Amino acid sequence: MAQSKSRPKHKAATEVTIVTDEKSSFASLVGKYWVHAAIAATLVGGLVLFNDYKTEQVVKDQQAKWDILVNAVGSGDPQSVLDVARTELSGTGIEGWAALAAISPFLAERDYSGATQAIEAIEATNTPLLTSLSLPIGKGGAETTIAGNLKATLGSQQTQDQALASIFENALPPDGSPVVEMDVDLGGRNLSIALALYAEEAPKHVENFLKLVGEGYYDGTKFHRIMAGFMIQGGDPNTKDPAKGIETWGQGGPEYKIEPELGDLVHARYVLSAAKGNEPQSSGSQFFITTGAPHHLDGIHTVFGAVIEGHAAVDELSGVSIRPGQGQQQSVPEAPVPTITAARVRQ
Repeated sequence: MAQSKSRPKHKAATEVTIVTDEKSSFASLVGKYWVHAAIAATLVGGLVLFNDYKTEQVVKDQQAKWDILVNAVGSGDPQSVLDVARTELSGTGIEGWAALAAISPFLAERDYSGATQAIEAIEATNTPLLTSLSLPIGKGGAETTIAGNLKATLGSQQTQDQALASIFENALPPDGSPVVEMDVDLGGRNLSIALALYAEEAPKHVENFLKLVGEGYYDGTKFHRIMAGFMIQGGDPNTKDPAKGIETWGQGGPEYKIEPELGDLVHARYVLSAAKGNEPQSSGSQFFITTGAPHHLDGIHTVFGAVIEGHAAVDELSGVSIRPGQGQQQSVPEAPVPTITAARVRQ
């Protein structure tokens, strides 16, 4: 009897169990607070970017402030530098250095008032390196600040210059020398100045000046450039021509120049001297009257006269308000600009 094949037995089905263990505490935390974390990360990233931008902006702002200082120094006018320190750069941390930059040119012009104001401006800023840091830079190596040393040096220089002033002065023109009288209008007030001329020392300049005065050339012209403690400048016909703007002041004159006459006369206070540009010749008409003692001009500009009357008037003109500088136009008086209403030769 044939044996029947046995059928294979099926294994019992294996029970598959899906594991559903609880999430870890970290996963739960992430799941619960991922939105908050994303927001925080975004804020941190934004803060980093903002700080980078802010740092870059600060650098740009600082550069702009230094540019203001560089432009002011480039003007060559220490009063403009000091004005910028007190206004545009006030509170920036740079104003002390701006005031410091004004001191040297003030001293070059022997403008002790301006130099003193610059030192006072430094002290007012409380710039630590200039006003607080004590260094062995005083007399005999004494400890002092930069501001303190500047003040002491200024006082010493001023005392020395005053002691030597008699050496650096001119004798007045002798009796019988030509005298020119000027009437100057200052806001409706009439000021008078009398100038005696050095006919022997500067004959060409004196002859030209007398000729222009006789022609009425100076009548209506303005003192277009005034620097306190230094000089007042006039004689430009552009200043009386309404068709020519302020930007042309200082550029006018007759169609000729005068060869220099550089003798022994020096730029003491209250002398009449010939203005000039970069060329060696004097301007054909422009002149200035000194209100300080700018001896650095000796041997460069021709002195051809001296104030003999109206010293107080010259001082008053030296103290008029000055408008903010614009480009090449610096030290231009605010309105009303002092105007020569009449110039004549004294008979």
